[in-house]
Amino acid sequence: MRRIPVFSQPPQHALSPQRVAVIVNPISKCVDSVLSEILRQCDDSQIEAPRLYPTTLADPGRGQAQQALDDGADLVIAVGGDGTVREVADSLAGTESRLGIIASGTGNVLASNLGLTKLTIAEQVATALRGPHACLDLGRADLRTTDGEQYREPFLTMAGIGRDALAVQKTGMIAKRSAGWAAYALSGMVEALRPSIGMEIQLDEQPPTRMRCWTVLAGNTPAVLGGILVYPGALADDGMLNVLQVRLQRPDQWLPVAVKGLTGHDRPVAALRYSTATTLRVRPDRPLPVQVDGDVVEDVTELKVSVRECCVLVQLPLIVEAETRQT
Repeated sequence: MRRIPVFSQPPQHALSPQRVAVIVNPISKCVDSVLSEILRQCDDSQIEAPRLYPTTLADPGRGQAQQALDDGADLVIAVGGDGTVREVADSLAGTESRLGIIASGTGNVLASNLGLTKLTIAEQVATALRGPHACLDLGRADLRTTDGEQYREPFLTMAGIGRDALAVQKTGMIAKRSAGWAAYALSGMVEALRPSIGMEIQLDEQPPTRMRCWTVLAGNTPAVLGGILVYPGALADDGMLNVLQVRLQRPDQWLPVAVKGLTGHDRPVAALRYSTATTLRVRPDRPLPVQVDGDVVEDVTELKVSVRECCVLVQLPLIVEAETRQT
């Protein structure tokens, strides 16, 4: 994926961290080599040896990040994929502690948008320890399910309801770990041939409208899984949701949609409706899954998306400093 500026403000530099916490998903790729590199670079930089906080199925990162803050960490490095990163970011939101990311998950969508996935492990660790930082918005997805339960899930890249989420749901963890992007693409192609779904959609305080959509997405960064450009010009620090309604009615409408996603051209496509908002509410005609940074919540009857502006300090590669858009 080509580099895309995702911040309106230039990154800032900080002093070397005094106390580093490492939150690691034990099933992530290359865990041992990542931890060894973090220890080596901390030692070389005369930084106190980091404390390790493994995630669990019961707590995939949020509690560990809070414990790290309680222990005085001013830099928290998340080693894992988008799920681990979003859980850690939720605890760091609104604090002065910075978030470092070592991309070792399946999708790594946020890391890809930030330019981290093009770096070696050693370069990613150096970025986490010594790179500049920027302020990132944090999305919130409030969900109501058929059993009456209500959930609040954080996200850093996107939340979506409809057939995109069905494709993520059907991919499954085993397929994602063995085939990654290809597994999702295959599920997406199957869902692409299925009809759009009736939904009631409301942006901010506008009157709700009813329509048939293949999916409705609310994003914070320009690209999604596989480097597909969905929100050209999206900024991750402006306090706005980039909303995309995919109003496909026929299979032949996919061609211009695919061309736009792969090339990023700015010409309008009839099946795509773009807008920005601070809140989005969707009520589908039937229960649907919702995907939040690639994690799925099933049987959702109502989705409300909002955004908390510029509340997570995230470490960036040095190259971003020269590429960040000025306001």
